[in-house]
Amino acid sequence: MRPCAVLENLSLAAGVGVTVLGASGETLFSSSLCAGTAEFLREIGSVFDYGDAEHVALLHGCYQARRFGGQYIFLAPSGLAYCASPLGMEKGEMVSGAVAGPFLMVDSREYMDMDVLGRRPLSERAAGTLEKGLKSVPYILPARARAISELLFVCASGFSDLKETVDAPPTGPSAAAYPIAKEDELLAAISMGDVHTAGALLNDILGQVLFHSGGDLEILRSRVVELTVLLSRAALKGGANIDAIFGLNYSFLREIDALDTREDIIQWLHEVTRRFAQHVFDFARAKHVDVIYRAVAYIKRNHDSRITLRDVADHVFLSLSYFSKVFREETGQAPGAFLTAIRIDAAKKLLRDPAVSMVEIPGRVGFESQSYFTRVFKKTAGLTPGRYRQQSLEKG
Repeated sequence: MRPCAVLENLSLAAGVGVTVLGASGETLFSSSLCAGTAEFLREIGSVFDYGDAEHVALLHGCYQARRFGGQYIFLAPSGLAYCASPLGMEKGEMVSGAVAGPFLMVDSREYMDMDVLGRRPLSERAAGTLEKGLKSVPYILPARARAISELLFVCASGFSDLKETVDAPPTGPSAAAYPIAKEDELLAAISMGDVHTAGALLNDILGQVLFHSGGDLEILRSRVVELTVLLSRAALKGGANIDAIFGLNYSFLREIDALDTREDIIQWLHEVTRRFAQHVFDFARAKHVDVIYRAVAYIKRNHDSRITLRDVADHVFLSLSYFSKVFREETGQAPGAFLTAIRIDAAKKLLRDPAVSMVEIPGRVGFESQSYFTRVFKKTAGLTPGRYRQQSLEKG
C-alpha cells in the first residue's frame, strides 16, 4: 500500500488529520480530515498574529522526533497538540516528516479560558466564532495521544523504501565523537538560566560540530538548527514563556538562512544561546506557573466532586509525586491541603445558609462521609460544623 494511503487510513482511524512535510516545511500530503480544522487554525492564527509560526512548529516537531527516537508529542503556538515522526530519510538526514493533529489535550472550555481568553481579551462575537470553530478539533486523552503517536511511528517505520531506521543508534567515528554528554550539560544550563556555563559548553560542542562538518556550511547550518530547537525546548522546560520562546525561535530560524560565513553562524548561535538562557532567568519565578494555574482552576471547578490528587496530577500531565513537589514549591502548601481548604471554604458558605441541610453539605463539597467531614472541618476551622452554623446564625 502506498504511504499516503496508509497515512489516510491512520488519520481516519485516529480521528485526527495527518500531514507530511518536506525538510524545508513544504506540505507534501494532507489527509482528508485536515480540511476540518484548517479554518480554525486560520482563525486562531489571525487572532494571535502567528504568521506561519504554527507551521514552523510542526517542522520542528518532526526534527525533534528524529532526534528522540522517532516519536514526539508537542504543543504548537496555538496551544493545540500534535504527534510527529520522521518519514523519509536520505544518508541519515530527514527529508520528510509526518504530523498527526491538531487535537486538544484539555477540554475545550479550559482551552478557551486559558489558551485563548487568558492571553488576549476578545469580543463576544470573536470568542463565539473561535468556540464554534474549536468544535472541529477533537479532544484526546493522554493515553490515546500516546497510542496515536505510536501508530504514526509504526506506520512511518514501515516505509523502508523511503527511510532508514530512526531508532538505530548512530555509528561511525563522527557519531562517537559528538559530545552528547556536553550537549546534555548545555541543555541543563539553559534550563537553569546559567548563561556563563552555557556559553562555555557551547564552545566545546561547536568545536566538534565544526570539525565534523568538514567546512560544509549546509551541514553546519543543519546542526545549528537542531541545536537551536533543543535550546528552545530546554528554555521552555526551565520556565520561560512559551509565546516568547516560539517567537524567538521563529525569528532566529529565519535569520540563519541569511548567514553565509562560518563565523557569522557561530556568533549567531552564541547570541541565540544567551537569549534563551536570559529568558529562563527572567521567567524563573514564574516556573511551572501554567501547571499551577491549571491545577488550581481544576480543583476549584471540581472540588464538589470526589476528585483525588491523582486526578489533578493527571489533568496537568504530571506524575503525582512530581506534581506534589512542584505545587508545594510554587504555592508553599501541599496540594492536599489546598484542596481541603477550598472544600472547607465552600462548606462554610453552605453552613451560613439555613436552608441547606447539614446532612447534605459533606457530599456537596466532596467529602465521602459526615464523620470525616466533621473531623476535618473541626481541625481546620477550630469548631464543629454545627457550632459554626450556630455562631453564624447568631451573628445574623
